[in-house]
Amino acid sequence: MTAMVFSVQQIKFEFLMYIKEFGGRAADWRVGLAADAPAALFGAQKVDPDADVWLWKPALSAAAARTVFRYMTEQFHVPAAEGATDGACVFLFRRREGCAA
Repeated sequence: MTAMVFSVQQIKFEFLMYIKEFGGRAADWRVGLAADAPAALFGAQKVDPDADVWLWKPALSAAAARTVFRYMTEQFHVPAAEGATDGACVFLFRRREGCAA
């Protein structure tokens, strides 16, 4: 069984709708790339799966993921997650209120 992958437009739409739904300024969120999004989110970025707001999507390719990443960072001004700039999965997160990034 193959994993479902998403187009650049699908991921951009879902990420923007997520930000709209959960609120906050673009600067409150972080976006990143990873080959293994769950490991990046919950391991490297130390996102709390129960308390923080997060989402990840596998893109059609690493190039497609980079296109989403560039859009979110350059056009929408979401800061990049530290050390997460390579891979075919794109993730987005916002820490719960009152917690440092």
